Amino acid sequence: MPDAYIVLLMDTQTSDTLTGIRKEEIKYADEVITISYDVNKFNAQQRSRQLKTSIRNIIDGDFLYIDCDTIITRRLDDIDKTNAIIAACRDSHCDFIDNPFRDMDISIGRKMNWPIDKEKVFFNGGVVYVKDVPETHEFYRRWNENLNEGYLKNIFLDQPSFAKTNYEMDHIVCSLPDEWNCELKYGVRYLKDSYIVHYLCTNPSQYQNKQLFILNEKSVLLEVQKSGVISDELLQTIDDPFKGLAELTQSFAGDDVYFFRTPVYHYVRNHYKRGSSSKLFLMLRLLNFAERLYRRYVRIIQGRAKFCDPW
Repeated sequence: MPDAYIVLLMDTQTSDTLTGIRKEEIKYADEVITISYDVNKFNAQQRSRQLKTSIRNIIDGDFLYIDCDTIITRRLDDIDKTNAIIAACRDSHCDFIDNPFRDMDISIGRKMNWPIDKEKVFFNGGVVYVKDVPETHEFYRRWNENLNEGYLKNIFLDQPSFAKTNYEMDHIVCSLPDEWNCELKYGVRYLKDSYIVHYLCTNPSQYQNKQLFILNEKSVLLEVQKSGVISDELLQTIDDPFKGLAELTQSFAGDDVYFFRTPVYHYVRNHYKRGSSSKLFLMLRLLNFAERLYRRYVRIIQGRAKFCDPW
């Protein structure tokens, strides 16, 4: 979208680092706005979220907010057909009752003193369409206020405070079609028709020797930061996000999604290493052998197999 008007909003401390090669990072922005924050009060992540929850009261006009860990895959003109004054996509592409982060969000909501468990939709804050009307200015004022109240309770995420603000303002946030914020981990269904792919740099796969998406690989981003050059491999990914997926990839659905978020799975995964040198790997192979032996025994007892049957 060469005709798009791009506003880049950052804190003063980040702006001060854009020297030398890093100056190239802002050449595509039509307008750069810097806001100063007390570094003794907010760390880098907190400053970023202070900005995110204040945008409506910093810039003029309707806007489409987009997280930086995203790839735009189609022209975005159609967003202006949105009738809602503020709209976002469902988090994890499902209703809140099925959200894999539901238990964590409910725990946070209780600390923030509101009945989050009764919410039907929990929104992802990575892509938000906002019109320039009094109601949205008030929304962002309250969102920032709720964010800072959460800080006092050691809650540093911006989505719970977004959801609480939506609750306080009688649910004025409307749902955008899921294609506008395709979360790569949970939105494979929407990838082909997506407008924006959200590869979620703050939620990489833990303990994995290979990330699902190339831009989740920390070494890749550090190399771009160091050299200031986007490789041909990354350019292909921007042109076609499918090319950024790992070669060895498997999708999961239903209960498997929830299983892979359990503490038991994370414990086992943390101690698992493919190969004979891993005690856990050897134990799992022995368990697998025992299961196969038991199944063969049952088949023999039931008369459905002979002793000479192959495994």
